[in-house]
Amino acid sequence: MSFSLESIGMEKGARYEAIYTTMNKNGKMNAAPIGVKCINDYDVAARLFEGSRTLSNIKETNLFVVNITDNPKIYADALYGNLENLEFVRDDDIAYLKNVDAYFICLVKSINEVEAQKDYVNEGAKSFIVTAENIKIVINKQGAKALNRGLFSFLESLVDYTRVDVIDNEKKEEYKKRFLENERVIERVAESDVKEAMATLREKMIEKGLDI
Repeated sequence: MSFSLESIGMEKGARYEAIYTTMNKNGKMNAAPIGVKCINDYDVAARLFEGSRTLSNIKETNLFVVNITDNPKIYADALYGNLENLEFVRDDDIAYLKNVDAYFICLVKSINEVEAQKDYVNEGAKSFIVTAENIKIVINKQGAKALNRGLFSFLESLVDYTRVDVIDNEKKEEYKKRFLENERVIERVAESDVKEAMATLREKMIEKGLDI
């Protein structure tokens, strides 16, 4: 057992993909794939939208669990609402998922409404920032690491780099748009080493004539 988010590869300032499990006061369990931001070695934050069952449950109990896995089926089933009760483990006031690499239990510190803003997610939607302290980390698989999608965005751009010399100008415009989007994602969510690698890749793309 550990209390340090570093033990599952989480870096301050980076955002990770995970599955939140929550329960309401009546014990009904819920799972949803949601991003989690590492504030420091012990605290995390998440942006949740009004109307979500996850937010409602957290407001009722002040507890939630962040499940770490790289299994795509679990993410999909949680999103579609297809997880069966047998896939949960209920432990007093919390619920977590079976067969995940790791999970950590979060105690809410604050829930603050975010001022309505124009963004790429849901313009003008009412949302809240939930900050919480992890009070227990359970590692089920040696080497368990939180999933950061910034790496995948970088790899996509790296593949494009290998093809820049053999594509036409129309395709280059497509690659440019894709690079800029991947760069935006990386700047927002990635760990420091991926950000540095993407900055170098930008220079290499420009050397190959991509106008970014």
